[in-house]
Amino acid sequence: MNDNIIGREDIKRMLSSISKVMNDEKDHLTELDSAMGDGDLGISMSKGFQILCDQFDTVEADDLGKLLMKLGMLLNANVPSTMGTLISICFIKAAKIGKGKKELNQEDLALMGQAAVDGVMERGKAKVGDKTMLDALVPAVDALSKAVAEGLALKETFKLAYEKAAEGVETSKKLKAVFGRAAYYGDKSVGSQDSGATAIALIFRGISEAELV
Repeated sequence: MNDNIIGREDIKRMLSSISKVMNDEKDHLTELDSAMGDGDLGISMSKGFQILCDQFDTVEADDLGKLLMKLGMLLNANVPSTMGTLISICFIKAAKIGKGKKELNQEDLALMGQAAVDGVMERGKAKVGDKTMLDALVPAVDALSKAVAEGLALKETFKLAYEKAAEGVETSKKLKAVFGRAAYYGDKSVGSQDSGATAIALIFRGISEAELV
C-alpha cells in the first residue's frame, strides 16, 4: 500500500474500526448525552456505523465520491437524529471532493474535511466555541491540512487528527452551550464535555486505529 493513498477497502476498514469504537463507547456517549441532551447519541452512533458496515458491500461504487454519497444517504435514512443528520452531511459534502476518484490522497482528505466543516456550519449555524461537534471537528480538520503541508504519512496524520479532536473535547468543558437542548442549561453546561464533540473524537479515534490495506 502507498502510505499516503486510501481506496475503497481502506474506507471499509475505517468504518469497521469506527463501528467498534462506537459500540465500545456506546454507554459513555449515552451517559454524556443524557445529562443535557436526548440521551440517544450512544445508540444512534452505534447503530448508524454498524449499518454502514453491514451494508457496505452492497453499495456498488468504485467511484469513491459516489460511495461516500450513498453511505451518507444510508446513514441519514437510518439515523433520524440531529447528530445522524450532521454526520451524513459530512459524508455527502466530502463526496463532492471524491467524485470520479478511485483513490484518495492526503490533500483530498484535507479538502473533504473542510467541506464537511462547511456543511455542518451551514446546516447548524454554529461555530467553534459554541460547544458543539465543531469544537472537535475543526481542530481535527486543521490537523489534516497541517499534515499535507508537513508531508506526514497517513497513520501519523490520523493520529494527529484524533489527538486534536480529543483536545477539542477537553476545551468544550470550558464552554457554555448555545445550541440544542443543552443551551437550556446555560451556565450549568460549563464543566461538562460536549457529547457531539466526543462522538467526533471517537470517529477520528476509530480512523486512527484502523488497519489500512
